[in-house]
Amino acid sequence: IYTYGQQPRAAVMLENTVLADPDQEARRLAGLLIMLATSSISSLIDTDNTDLVSFPFLKLVAPEDVIHVPKYLTKLAGSSRAHFEKFSLLRQPHVQERDVAATGERSKQMVVESLGASPQDGIVLLLRKVKQVPAPQHSMVGNYLRSIDVEASDSDYVSLAELISSEPETTDVPANWDAFP
Repeated sequence: IYTYGQQPRAAVMLENTVLADPDQEARRLAGLLIMLATSSISSLIDTDNTDLVSFPFLKLVAPEDVIHVPKYLTKLAGSSRAHFEKFSLLRQPHVQERDVAATGERSKQMVVESLGASPQDGIVLLLRKVKQVPAPQHSMVGNYLRSIDVEASDSDYVSLAELISSEPETTDVPANWDAFP
């Protein structure tokens, strides 16, 4: 898995169920509701951020990750630490009347890497687009067909876990940054 070029990033804030509106309980059956999404979410899934407010987050998750992502969200809600996870979101979901309808037989999907934390207000997810490298293909004579572009962009991949590190010697921060008092 690698990232490429200017990596689109977005932040999504999911509700805190303790402070949640009880009138939204029926909608919450499909997962935690989105309270806030940055406008950059449109570069990830081609949907306006205002359409996602009060929308169940799990309806944006690809079907194969619908069981996996709630476990991640539960782990975040029960911990004061940040956690990383990769999962797929539906790309270009049609948000109409507060429901997602996939176009065609299989909706387009986008693999994202998530850095999540759970402050008191809810669960905050920082999402970054990740592209998967397809399996190498062979030519008629058995040679590998691999693009030079893929090899070049493969070398500069830095995962969110490596980028945001708690180890001072592995964190590349400016020298003038001081630790919090």
